Amino acid sequence: MSPFDNSDKLPPELASEIQGIIDSEPALKQVPGVVIGIVREGELAGVFSHGMAALQSGESPGESSIARVASVTKTFTATAIMQLRDASLLELDDPLLIHIPEFTVAEAKAAPLEGVTIRRLLTHHSGLSTEHPAVDWDAADFPQLEHVMDTLEKIQVVIPQDSQWKYSNLAYCLLGEVIARLSGRPYIDYVQEEIIAPLGLENTAFDLSPEQEALKMAGYSPPKPGESAVRPAPYGHLNGFSSAGQLQTNVEDLAKLISFQLGSGPDSILSLSSRAEMRRPVYIADDWSSGQGLGWRAVRKGERVFWNHGGAVHGFSTSVIFNVPTRTGVIMLANMWPTPLPADFALSIAVKNAGSELPKQAPAPSLSGALGDALKPGEYDGDYWAEPGLSVSIVGTESGIALPPPSGVQSGLHNPASLGAGEEDDTFIVLSGRGAGETAVFERDDAGVVTGFKLGGFRYRKTG
Repeated sequence: MSPFDNSDKLPPELASEIQGIIDSEPALKQVPGVVIGIVREGELAGVFSHGMAALQSGESPGESSIARVASVTKTFTATAIMQLRDASLLELDDPLLIHIPEFTVAEAKAAPLEGVTIRRLLTHHSGLSTEHPAVDWDAADFPQLEHVMDTLEKIQVVIPQDSQWKYSNLAYCLLGEVIARLSGRPYIDYVQEEIIAPLGLENTAFDLSPEQEALKMAGYSPPKPGESAVRPAPYGHLNGFSSAGQLQTNVEDLAKLISFQLGSGPDSILSLSSRAEMRRPVYIADDWSSGQGLGWRAVRKGERVFWNHGGAVHGFSTSVIFNVPTRTGVIMLANMWPTPLPADFALSIAVKNAGSELPKQAPAPSLSGALGDALKPGEYDGDYWAEPGLSVSIVGTESGIALPPPSGVQSGLHNPASLGAGEEDDTFIVLSGRGAGETAVFERDDAGVVTGFKLGGFRYRKTG
């Protein structure tokens, strides 16, 4: 296994470290083929390939090789729900009954149907069963949406809402119907037109074209008990459960999906604030090691939080994982399921890719217009002190001023933070930290020299 030639984006020493992780992973020997994409600075920086895209071909999988990514589809469904929320067509705390009134026939076995809300469906806390009774994983047979809607009385709320995380493909099946009803388009058409095409995901599709079929990896199942050979996996279209896991794509396109979550791409698809909201934990594990956002899941490793989603369907296993502050990520596609890969393995590579050094305080956003051009941040540089013993320093930047992290054991009540110019002279808007959104007002003496500032009820006096 070796990375493709893109050394300007993937440092050789990092490539060597990742290669070492790969070489020492015993589970790789059990999988016919794996392709791993490394994202740095929001771009695909390197690709590692192992094994074969199809056993009969002998060709290695690459960044263009297409695989079924199964439940990674749920992040597209969640994005579509956020788009409709931003268009004021729904609220996240709406009960499902508002948008699918027929849901009244479902069985409130353990909790009321009114508690099955859009937010809880997105976060797997609705209490719904994992599958509809008609789903048959043994035969790779999934019901049409019409059948699901005609048999809503067979759906049960099996545990109380919010009592625990309970993964539900059925929940995302129902969210797909919500998207179709509110958009006036079939779910697949909506996602293709409003997410896949605008993001430029050229080889991402629910159903592949003949040209895309030529890029598809073959999927395999593990050997049966007592046997040693892997088996060709059956293909089952997810039909009515397409919104839970039907998408097929490749490393190139999944790198663009990560890049979008890291801030690239137009707000016309989804605003930066809504993307951040998807990554805000709604539920956190008791030990704070993991969390669930809107579509995306979080896992904490040391001082870093990685957002991720996996996928598993007959013949294929997938993991997409990224860290926002370092703008790094990892994609792993394996052409076998079930397998211990790729969730934990992809995370180990993601930790290495993110590096050991924590990112420094982000600079203040750049300002535009005459106000920003006229700013003279150097006037405010220096050390400041406020009762009952708060110390901050101010450092000028090209776009405003920054309050670096406190040194030693000093309190960081208002720092670290970045501040941008306000609407009046000597005023600054706090852009981050405890004081975010508040105004710092600077004071001057009769000679026009800055002597201090007021912020959030505290008066800081310049000491040096």
